[in-house]
Amino acid sequence: MKLLHSLPALLVCGLLTAPAASAAPWYRVEMMLVAYENQDNIDHELWADALPSRYHDDDQTQPDFGWWQAPAMYRQLHSALYAGFSFPQIPAAELPAPFTRLKHHILQSAEARINSRSDMQVVWHQAWIEPVQEEDKAVVHPVNIHYEDDLVIEISGSFTLHRSRYLHLNTDLVVQHYSLDENPVLNTLTLPDSHSVKDDYRTGMPQSDNGPAFAASPAELQPTPLRAAEVRQSRRMRSNELHYIDHPMLGIVIKLIPVEDASSLADDISATDSDA
Repeated sequence: MKLLHSLPALLVCGLLTAPAASAAPWYRVEMMLVAYENQDNIDHELWADALPSRYHDDDQTQPDFGWWQAPAMYRQLHSALYAGFSFPQIPAAELPAPFTRLKHHILQSAEARINSRSDMQVVWHQAWIEPVQEEDKAVVHPVNIHYEDDLVIEISGSFTLHRSRYLHLNTDLVVQHYSLDENPVLNTLTLPDSHSVKDDYRTGMPQSDNGPAFAASPAELQPTPLRAAEVRQSRRMRSNELHYIDHPMLGIVIKLIPVEDASSLADDISATDSDA
């Protein structure tokens, strides 16, 4: 399918990967979700009209890693906590706090190339620092996206990152497409003839020199479920490499870079300092 090859080609162009580095528990994560909108390509397969949302409010809870920013003398008191979360090394406290959004995006040019096309759109692009753990301790990242163009696209659910011998991305998402249709109730409404006598349905309404002092409301557009799909995938990854996961309705682009010291986040720190 032509669609499945278009995103990788856009991303490979002009992107160089860094040399392999030794494994570290702390990573700079940058990730994009790309909504596909070419319905002719998407409908080569059969889809359910609608699926329940995967998003739940309680998925928003994130662990508190505020101790990372504590003075060194206090961080030493948390050695048991470090061991419990399998942290063999702790980044310097002057680095950005875990899970906060980073303002600098390495994949900004890739996003611009994707958005220049009419059949795909980046609907979510974030970067953050995460202590990537073993699978049973993986942090759940909730996803709840609403995007409107020719279609209404909703993406709900979650994803996790974990590491064993390799890094892994697991997704549990639902992509729902809606078409925007006129409200059928309004379409079937019958209004009085415009040539009716003065004593018609407008009697008692505020009048102006040009007729009733109100504007007729246009037919309201209502979202109608069109197609939906689950994107439940697991991808094995390597650090410092650009990875993409393709699905006929959704593309996922992700890159993880080990955080060894402040130099690993030099651009992120300078971007934060410039806005201070």
